[in-house]
Amino acid sequence: MRKLTRRELVKLASIIGAGVLVPDEVSAFGSIIDKIVKKASEGFSGTIGKGIETPPPVNGVRFGMVIDLGLCIGCRRCSYACKLENNIPDTINPPYIMVFETKYKPGHVMPGRDIGNLKIDSGLLYTKLRKDRMYMPVQCNHCDDPPCAKVCPTQATYKTTDGIVMMDYNKCIGCRYCMAACPYNARRFNWQEPVLLADRINPLVPVRTDGVVEKCTFCVHRTRRRGTTRCTEACPNKARVFGNLNDPDSDISKLLVSESYFRHKEGLNTGPNIFYLTRPKRKPMRWFKPVPINPKIRGLKS
Repeated sequence: MRKLTRRELVKLASIIGAGVLVPDEVSAFGSIIDKIVKKASEGFSGTIGKGIETPPPVNGVRFGMVIDLGLCIGCRRCSYACKLENNIPDTINPPYIMVFETKYKPGHVMPGRDIGNLKIDSGLLYTKLRKDRMYMPVQCNHCDDPPCAKVCPTQATYKTTDGIVMMDYNKCIGCRYCMAACPYNARRFNWQEPVLLADRINPLVPVRTDGVVEKCTFCVHRTRRRGTTRCTEACPNKARVFGNLNDPDSDISKLLVSESYFRHKEGLNTGPNIFYLTRPKRKPMRWFKPVPINPKIRGLKS
């Protein structure tokens, strides 16, 4: 039997440590230990995305995104496109991009709501769209001071020089501290081994395994090659603008100078790099029906 990888050893050590602290619950970790040992005996390399090279950070660039709430109609094309682009299986739910619905104008403070009794006027969009509602997509904000990176014990989560909060899946031990620390609920845990159709796998994106946390990467495989995010391309009303915040001549910088905007939970001082324009609904504006579930979406079993 070969030696365990660093990731497997760290996870095994954390499991054993938990058993020492709580002797009565040692047996609860038995199946997890057996699984790690089984992977080792089967020759599991422990490397996620082997052979896939992530482009290096772009010098002098700080990536960010603007979302125009006056143009967003909640069609979720961004969410579906992200799912296809980033090899996200159906077991990851909700997806990286969530879309919330509200009857209030963007930027206004919502009145008190009794969440326990479900007396709310906003929530995840799973029903048909309504023209008299506002829609707000929420995802990883790639904060300047990300709390997820602060709590990660293995530095699997880290901030890059070009403004992207990245994940090193080979260092992730699945402790999920980052999920607890993220104020935007933007991280997802792989509870199961992902099932992806071979002809639908994006070769530029590593396929994650079970037991690791994953998240939006601002489509780093595209954006660091002078492209844009897939969600930006897929938006039918061009509600999203992606670009370099350090360039005063970029489209995103010009919008932030000329328009009113807010940032989600800005008071937490995380420095989110997704900005929401507080424009009213634009008219005339083409209305797109919700996208039906495509049977060819990556992640569906054959």
